[in-house]
Amino acid sequence: MLLNFTPTYVSFPERVVPMSLRGEVGGNVTFKSPTVKQGKTKYMYLQKGSVYINGYHSTWNITQPVWQNTRVDSSTNEVHMFGLNMSHSGVYDLYIHYSNDPEPTRIIIRLNVTGKYTTPSVTPVCSDENNFKRCIVTCASHGGFPLSSMTWNVFGTENTSNNNWQVLNRTELQSKDTKLFTSSSTAYFNCSRGELKFSCSVSGVTSDEHSVCAHQDSLNNPSLIVIITACLVPFLLVILGLCWWRCKKRPISKDTGFCQNIAVLCTFAYL
Repeated sequence: MLLNFTPTYVSFPERVVPMSLRGEVGGNVTFKSPTVKQGKTKYMYLQKGSVYINGYHSTWNITQPVWQNTRVDSSTNEVHMFGLNMSHSGVYDLYIHYSNDPEPTRIIIRLNVTGKYTTPSVTPVCSDENNFKRCIVTCASHGGFPLSSMTWNVFGTENTSNNNWQVLNRTELQSKDTKLFTSSSTAYFNCSRGELKFSCSVSGVTSDEHSVCAHQDSLNNPSLIVIITACLVPFLLVILGLCWWRCKKRPISKDTGFCQNIAVLCTFAYL
């Protein structure tokens, strides 16, 4: 005998128990009664709207198709659902009829599926034009639900845009397939006042601390190299000049090779 499990076919009043359930994309949830009763169960089944999901009957064989991501535990009157996605959000009806009760209990369960955003990735692009350094930084996070905007945590600036930095844009895009959001934001950093440290946050998920506008490595700074060279050259010329003058004062037989080398260096240095 085919058993059609839909609430409209229940001809007697049932006790209604509302409850809520939360799950995460890719995770699992368990539909069950908030109260446990002693005694045998005549039947238990779960449905969403008019769609039968899974269940069992103590005497009848249920031939209706079940959701493949569900499993029934008849010993505990539970329905386990695996591999959640956004389409699983909604209102479910769990019917349990204990043999000692004159009518079944209807548990209305509202399932709210959320998606956890990934740790924001940070992509900086810096330029140095006309000795003015600036950086454009983008923070992006994927796979989240519900919608949430990216925020910036710039340390030492009270997190408000000012002359040192400014938020250029914020973007939230929803995938048509997964219904999950990608949240991103781009900010501009003025490096005239030196290094700034920051992090990005979305829906409670925060990136590592990063820095922009850090001081350039002195060995890679062309201006500093020019200054050092300009200071060293006169000093070296003075040293060479003193050595050459000393060689001229010495007898010719002493340190002849050394003095000849000094003479050659002095000749090239003063050219």
